Amino acid sequence: MDEQKAIRSFLGDRPDSGQWREWRKTLEERLKRLLAEREGLPPEEQPRLDARAAELRRQIAAMEQEELVTEFIEDSVRVTLAMGSVVDGEQEDAD
Repeated sequence: MDEQKAIRSFLGDRPDSGQWREWRKTLEERLKRLLAEREGLPPEEQPRLDARAAELRRQIAAMEQEELVTEFIEDSVRVTLAMGSVVDGEQEDAD
């Protein structure tokens, strides 16, 4: 089975690690812009953006976790396919 098809089949409707990475990077850029905006405000107005920054940090951490778990799953599928190829090759040599 093609590696990408096997991974896609195993993940089902879940995004792959690359998609999680893109989403995480997008949120990291939003956080950078928010923090830059916050720094441009007078000190008494800065706290209003703190809650949004904290929420973005939580979302980034969750996406990073999903990215790592999904990457582990993808790597596991690749190793399983590679091991199957090795076993298949050994069986052909034995015949």
